[in-house]
Amino acid sequence: MASYRVALTGGAGAGKSAAAQVFAECGAVVVDADQIAHELLEPGQAANAAVRTAFGDDQIADSEGRILRPRLRERVFSDPRARKTLEAILHPPIQELMRGRSRGARPYAVLVIPLLAETGRPPWIDRVLVIDAEPSVQRRRLQERGLDAISIERLLAIQASPAVRRALADDILENAGSLQALAEGVRTLHARYQARATTP
Repeated sequence: MASYRVALTGGAGAGKSAAAQVFAECGAVVVDADQIAHELLEPGQAANAAVRTAFGDDQIADSEGRILRPRLRERVFSDPRARKTLEAILHPPIQELMRGRSRGARPYAVLVIPLLAETGRPPWIDRVLVIDAEPSVQRRRLQERGLDAISIERLLAIQASPAVRRALADDILENAGSLQALAEGVRTLHARYQARATTP
């Protein structure tokens, strides 16, 4: 039986990580694009070398070759060309690894892809779930994570609009309330996805 794959996406601060955690607790296999990106940027990885070459060791890496993520983030926030360069380095191997790690997942896989709307829906994704929240809620949650107002606005500005994300969605889960309400919504979807995944 082929793997059943659900892409989970949403804007910054919408609640993707919280939703993914509940899916994992329900028994779904969760594969996170951001986690893979962190792995690819570790010293010794090809992507680490490519990023250091593209952006300059003295600009975005320490003496041991570790990428200084705040510096890299600041660079790509402020320069659209730099962002495209980074995406060109990271996105192909991220997609390859996500597809490989979700192959054979039972009962199904949830692939957390924050930039799905920006990069496009891969043909091997069966369903897209968008976690959505009002911009004011997103900003409050991002402030609670320690981001300053300028960083928040830059982050939201480079992301696809809610309308674009929602147009990609097969399912939309609103996350304006409590974690309990989000968890209940995820459990409902889990039952639906599990049924779809196990139907011949």
